[in-house]
Amino acid sequence: MSRQAYDEVVAEGRAWTRAHHLIESTPQGITVSTGARCPAPVYLTVNRSTLHAHWDVTRLREVIPHQHLDRIEIARLLALTGHYSTRTVWQEISLLTERSSAWFHDGELQVLMPEAAGHDEPRELAADARVLDGYERLLDAVLADHHYLPERTAIELSGGMDSSNVAMSLAARHGPTLFSGALIQDGTAGEQQRRRREAVIRYAGFRDTALCSADYLPMDPTHASRVPLGPHEEIYIAGHSTLLGRWKSDGVLWAVAGVGGDEMLSLPPGEHPPLVPADVPRWLTPSTFEALQDQESGIPPAPPISDSTLRALACGAPMYLRAGLWPLYPLADPAMWRFGQWLPFSWRRNKHLARLRLQRLGFDQEVTHPPLRESFHEVLQQALLRFGPDMIRRMLATGSPLIDEKLIDADEISAVALRLEQRRCLERDEMVAHVLRLHHALI
Repeated sequence: MSRQAYDEVVAEGRAWTRAHHLIESTPQGITVSTGARCPAPVYLTVNRSTLHAHWDVTRLREVIPHQHLDRIEIARLLALTGHYSTRTVWQEISLLTERSSAWFHDGELQVLMPEAAGHDEPRELAADARVLDGYERLLDAVLADHHYLPERTAIELSGGMDSSNVAMSLAARHGPTLFSGALIQDGTAGEQQRRRREAVIRYAGFRDTALCSADYLPMDPTHASRVPLGPHEEIYIAGHSTLLGRWKSDGVLWAVAGVGGDEMLSLPPGEHPPLVPADVPRWLTPSTFEALQDQESGIPPAPPISDSTLRALACGAPMYLRAGLWPLYPLADPAMWRFGQWLPFSWRRNKHLARLRLQRLGFDQEVTHPPLRESFHEVLQQALLRFGPDMIRRMLATGSPLIDEKLIDADEISAVALRLEQRRCLERDEMVAHVLRLHHALI
């Protein structure tokens, strides 16, 4: 191949709009780059003049000789103020963020950041604007741009606005050929969730798998031994991994999720009502707050979609990939994000666009405007009351990097264990689940 032909192939690869990673090996070194659509993360580290890369950060932990903790990243995770950034909990490992490139030569790794992406402002609609039609056509076009076989594809269908809208577009394209599934919440909110999902599934005709979240409590030691947990991953991984395993046994290779819908219809600070400051956990130490002062460290230039969406993709993808499934996130597509930015406030407020679309398709009020808030709050409380005290006592007895680094206060954590033993669980105590998750991932 001539140099000109080679350069043309590389240029074509870098300009590809679909999700991709490009690896280029030349006498000048190895270059790894990623596009704006990057559902799978790429973590990088160098050991003994060898470049290692993987989508699972815990796999790279095995090849680094020293595991120096990154106090800034850990502080962000403990305070639930995480950012999409190059930083991980280990100083030796970096995340290759969207549209960036890493050049490896003579044992040295250099990361090249992209230019900041431009963002749009809300537009004034024409009198005859057909917003719902435009939304449906755009979502259909985004799905058409993804490669997948519908008969081997499943959608994570919680019954919420985002997954239900994606489900409607998939049903319109392919009919009842797809699989669906979800973790069902506990209590009366879970009963509401079942009814809403059943309405969507009746409409679409999907082959569904519903698992009770209370059967897969986070922090359950019977699941912890067989379900890997990275430091950035969600605490409900046991139930989700079981669902993905069921799909895999049915021949599913692609999993579609509604991640990105919240941010697509988000309100910028000028439109959003003032936020009430969260109750800060008492176990966070002065050292933690000192580390949080460096909030901009490792954060790349503004991406074409939201920081929180990219972080959700990077955190969630390893769970799918371990199960042998490739995740698809149509609502996280830059084209969908741009469409959302163009919409006037009235279409974005309270997800009016998503609700109106389901209403037009004939769904009732419970589907479009559910009276109960659906969350895993009750499941998390059950898990903490059942497993929390023993896990905290064990952590305090055997030691923890979080305590050694003075990022959490052992006495305050012990006080949480005592409250849980007394069947008391303050709202801020629920955040101790993230401390236990992070401790488990670091030891």
